[in-house]
Amino acid sequence: MLSYKNCEYRFTKIEGDYVELVSNNPTDKRIGFKEYPENVFIKSVLLDEIDKLFNIYSYAIYNGEKFPISQGKNDKILLDTSNTELAVRFGFKRTDKYLYSKYVLMDEVEIIEDIEPYIR
Repeated sequence: MLSYKNCEYRFTKIEGDYVELVSNNPTDKRIGFKEYPENVFIKSVLLDEIDKLFNIYSYAIYNGEKFPISQGKNDKILLDTSNTELAVRFGFKRTDKYLYSKYVLMDEVEIIEDIEPYIR
C-alpha cells in the first residue's frame, strides 16, 4: 500500500523512479488514472510524489490465537497454521504437508492489521 495525495492505494511495481498505483474507483480517472478491464484503474507516478509506502499484514484472532488470513468468502474467512498442536485443538484440516486450514465465520474472529514500512 501507499499514500498518494492523502489517499491509500495498492501498487503493483516500482521501476526506477516510478511506482504504478492501482485503484478500483472510477472517480480516480479525474486525477489521471487510466481504465483497464474489470474496473481496474492504473496510474504511474514519481516516487517523490508518494507520501509513504507500507505493507499491511492481516491476521485474525480466533479463540485467543493469532492466525494468518488466506482468503475471505461471503461471511467466512480461511485461517491457516503450520502448528500441529493448534490445528488439532481448533479442528483444522490438513491441506498440505505442513499446512492446516479452517473456514470460520467472520463474527468468530477479530481482524487485526500490522502495518510496516515498505523496504525496497
